[in-house]
Amino acid sequence: MKKLISVLICIVLALGIFASCGKESAPKAAPLAEVYASLEQVTNMPAMEIMPDALIETLFGFDLSKFEEYVFAEAADPSVNADTIILVKLKDSADLTATCDVLDSYLYSVKENTQSYSPVNFAKTQKSAVSVIDQNYIYLIITSEYAEAEQVIIEAIQLGHTDSVIQTLVEN
Repeated sequence: MKKLISVLICIVLALGIFASCGKESAPKAAPLAEVYASLEQVTNMPAMEIMPDALIETLFGFDLSKFEEYVFAEAADPSVNADTIILVKLKDSADLTATCDVLDSYLYSVKENTQSYSPVNFAKTQKSAVSVIDQNYIYLIITSEYAEAEQVIIEAIQLGHTDSVIQTLVEN
């Protein structure tokens, strides 16, 4: 009887060990369209409009087929507000550096254009930087509500992934 109980206990322990070996599937990041929709709710965010694909290709020179998802939005009246939200999920992390370089050049040109002509918009660019999460998500935020917008983006993309690496590639 003692042997039977010992064997049953061993079997139960073995099953418990194997049951705990299953890999838990990590939650997926929110789609970038949903992340952008959340940003529209940030207090004092100006009215924004999504850029058409043709404008993105012309303005940035991107091959949009390299992006799994993307949202490029700018202030409804870009001649008055420099506010811009760019969210990109790359298909291949090998495109990370080239994509960041293009976005960094764009940010630099916005800073240059607003420095002399629009102190209010220039101030919005001071916290802005091209940032990366997990080597395939890139974002650029130009707005006076930078901190709140960045928090929304990070939380939506990370969704509890504590091992995610967040790095600011360029701080001008």
